Amino acid sequence: MFRPIRVVLLVVAVLALAALIAPFIINSRAKSDRIRCEDHLREIGLIGVRHAAPPGQGLPTRPRDELPPGTFLNPALSPDQRMSWYAYLLNVFTEGPPTTDPNAKHRKPAGLAEALQGFAANEAWDAAANKLLANYRLKAAICPAQFREYPVDSPLLSNYIANGGFGLDTPGLTLEQSGKRGGAYRYDGPTPLDAFPDGQRHTAQFLETNENLAPWLQGGPGTLRGLDPANSPFLGFGRPFGGCHPGGMYASMVDGSVQFIKETIEPAIFQSMLTRAGGPDEVHLDSP
Repeated sequence: MFRPIRVVLLVVAVLALAALIAPFIINSRAKSDRIRCEDHLREIGLIGVRHAAPPGQGLPTRPRDELPPGTFLNPALSPDQRMSWYAYLLNVFTEGPPTTDPNAKHRKPAGLAEALQGFAANEAWDAAANKLLANYRLKAAICPAQFREYPVDSPLLSNYIANGGFGLDTPGLTLEQSGKRGGAYRYDGPTPLDAFPDGQRHTAQFLETNENLAPWLQGGPGTLRGLDPANSPFLGFGRPFGGCHPGGMYASMVDGSVQFIKETIEPAIFQSMLTRAGGPDEVHLDSP
């Protein structure tokens, strides 16, 4: 007659224990996601861009003194038809950065070398020849905190976008035209590392977003964006940047370091981080 009572007490005890353990599990998962997110941004912003090279070409033996173009250059195509800047990073993802260490090991992403075999440099990102690559799950392009079910045989999206500077039109301008509004990347050419008077550590090159995601292989505003000054607040769920981690977002700086930017950051400071020129005294932050 006491068995039902014991069962109820056991259920209550199990539920109470689960309630105590759940926060630890959630916090542990969130911490793990943040660590892996930082790793992705280091892989992109330090190893990838410093050894950028078009697929099929050899990797530079020394780190480059410029950031690669913001799209895979093809004057015959509009930026959103071109392949994205990710295309310049695929060689080093596959082969690993050049090293003189005979014991150095590199874990190749499964299937990426095979997907690159059909790479069509002169065609659009969604051309039939590039379909296998466009549908490849490039883990380095996805924030681990975001889980999405993708239809089979469809392009995979990216949470990491290149910084195009202050103003929606800025990524399409030359270095001279963008002036103090310019960011780390632009559609039509590389950006020399000596073009950052504010210092490489103070300028963002890649930022997290969970809004208006686009396939990682697609060029244009889906993977390279300027900041819309009218779209404030800039960080948080449903905002232009962030939305992947509670309280803020991760950003890769031009020097390759990774910083966590809190949602409470002053808008003027955040805006200045997106320009090569520097702080509010150097850029007209209230208008493009």
